[in-house]
Amino acid sequence: MAGITERNQQKLDLANVGYSLKYIDEWQPKTTLYRHKASLNVEGEIVREVGTTVGNVPGSPDYVLRKARIGLFQWPPSDGCVCPWCQEPSKAPKVEKQETGGEEKNTSPSKLGPHYKG
Repeated sequence: MAGITERNQQKLDLANVGYSLKYIDEWQPKTTLYRHKASLNVEGEIVREVGTTVGNVPGSPDYVLRKARIGLFQWPPSDGCVCPWCQEPSKAPKVEKQETGGEEKNTSPSKLGPHYKG
């Protein structure tokens, strides 16, 4: 269990990356995180695209905060997202469009998660 000083710092850090202040007191044991930053391999190729999920991960504030620093959040990426990766798409890696039979997959739902501070 974290001390009061550490909990208060986690609250501030979570608030700075877009979470509500009450998250630290009401967190769920397990959660699903959404990628707001593409995952790359050592060659620089995209392995996991923006919008893919990572399920059944710990929901503790310290874990969620560590993952938020690398572009994983509890809400899907969207036009209204305020994270650094959604705000500055110029820093995102360039991806060539591939033919997928004429269909494009929408990975940007407009609904944000319950802990998003908007």
